[in-house]
Amino acid sequence: MKSLTLLAPLLLCVTLLCSSLNVASDSAAAALAILKWKASLQSQNHSVLLSWNTSNNPNTKTSPCAWFGIHCNHADSVTKINLTGYGVKGTLHLFPFLSLPNLAELDLSTNELYGIIPPKISQLSKLTYLDLSFNQISGQIPPEISHLVHRQTLHLAGNQLNGSIPREIGQLKFLTDLALCSNKLNGCIPASLGKLSRLVSLLLYNNSLSGPIPPELGNLRNLVEVYLDTNRLTGPITSTFGNLKKLTVLQMFNNSLSGPIPFELGNMESLSEISLYHNNLSGLIPTSFGGLRLLTLAHLYENQLSGPIPEEIGNLNSLVDLELSENQLNGSIPASLGNLSNLEILFLRDNRVSGSIPNEIGNLMKLTVLELDHNNLTGNLPQGICRGGSLEYFTANDNQLTRPIPQGLKICTSLKRVYLERNRLRGNISEDLSILSISRNNLSGAILLELGLMSKLLYLDLSANQLSKSFPETIGNLSMSFYLNLSINQFSQNIPIQVGKLTRLFHLDLSHNMLSGEIPGELQSLQSLETLNLSLNNLSGEIPASFEHLRGLYTVDISYNELQGPIPNSQAFLNAS
Repeated sequence: MKSLTLLAPLLLCVTLLCSSLNVASDSAAAALAILKWKASLQSQNHSVLLSWNTSNNPNTKTSPCAWFGIHCNHADSVTKINLTGYGVKGTLHLFPFLSLPNLAELDLSTNELYGIIPPKISQLSKLTYLDLSFNQISGQIPPEISHLVHRQTLHLAGNQLNGSIPREIGQLKFLTDLALCSNKLNGCIPASLGKLSRLVSLLLYNNSLSGPIPPELGNLRNLVEVYLDTNRLTGPITSTFGNLKKLTVLQMFNNSLSGPIPFELGNMESLSEISLYHNNLSGLIPTSFGGLRLLTLAHLYENQLSGPIPEEIGNLNSLVDLELSENQLNGSIPASLGNLSNLEILFLRDNRVSGSIPNEIGNLMKLTVLELDHNNLTGNLPQGICRGGSLEYFTANDNQLTRPIPQGLKICTSLKRVYLERNRLRGNISEDLSILSISRNNLSGAILLELGLMSKLLYLDLSANQLSKSFPETIGNLSMSFYLNLSINQFSQNIPIQVGKLTRLFHLDLSHNMLSGEIPGELQSLQSLETLNLSLNNLSGEIPASFEHLRGLYTVDISYNELQGPIPNSQAFLNAS
């Protein structure tokens, strides 16, 4: 017994020594494996890899745990390598990592690695996190990747991978994040992905995937985001997506999906963004969308949707961006849209919407952009359209609006751009805008009496109306303007000399009016002018020789007037001839 008592400490020392030797041996093997991978790179002297060496002091630097990007556990065993975003360049050579038995996380994303993913990657048996995204990796995804049964994250986005998605990926039962986007993958989305019951994020966008969306994806009850956009997917949107109660983002734009939008999508109670634009979807917008109370963005434009805009859309109090343009929607704009208190963007252009613009649109206090072009809208612009005070961009070209332009536009202090071309508007306007285009209407009278107040105006097009009388002298206050088109009206009397103050103009068109008198010499101050059209008026007197000083003038037309004298020595007049 006494002998055993004496031997016990000796046995403990031997055990500890052996354990220490094993740890040292494992660390040395790990260091050797990592250095072997470093040797395969073209950028071995990269600054982040300078700490990867054992040359200075082999006794203290055998363990790689202090090296940059290398993480170890308490037993000094390498568990994680993270070199994301450091521009490391070379072949994707993973074989040395097979000597790291406890490696769980490998992040080599956003570098310049190339080559293929080797089938032997399956031997990294404890790997739970693999990120090789945003490199130059090519070839196919090996089916053997499914042998990494502990995998939770697989990111291969932003490479040059081709071929189909292996159906074997459906065997990764612990997978939560799958990102294969921005590659050259083709073929169908495998139905086996529907077995990934823990999947939270599915990113397959920007590939060449084709065929239908498998209904099995509706089994993934933990999904939070789905990105299938910018592929070649066809067929209907599966109604099983209605089972995805945790889904917040659904992006399927830029495909060739057809058929109606399933009513069941209204069951996705957590949804905040849905983008289905640029497809071939038809039928009605489901009234069930009114139940998506957390929805902030709905992009359904560039489809073949028909029927009226559902009144229930007015229930979406969180909605910020609603874009329904380029469809075949008809009926009137529902007054319930005035309930969308957070709405900032409303696009309804290129549809068949008719009736008047509801006064309730003025209740949208945060609305900044309103597009209603190319519809069948009639009646007047609502007096309170700017009641919210946030509207910056308003366009309603190519409708049948006929009433006078409302005085309510005068309170649009933030309004910068207005396009109301090709309507039947009449009346007077004068606003503090940066862009105003109301050409091809029935505007008449002395519309420009307060033009001098539009001090921030950059672009003004009032062509093809019935405006008359003379230009006010205050036109010279438009000192910021670079584009002025008042052609095809009934303006008379002289061109005011104050036009010479518009030194930023590069386009001036006063043609097709009844202007008389001489061309003012002050136009020589318009040194930025590139295009000048004064044709088809009653101008008389000498052609100003000062035109020769307009060095930037490229195009000029003063034909069909009563001008006389020599043609100025200017390239613009040579171009005209």
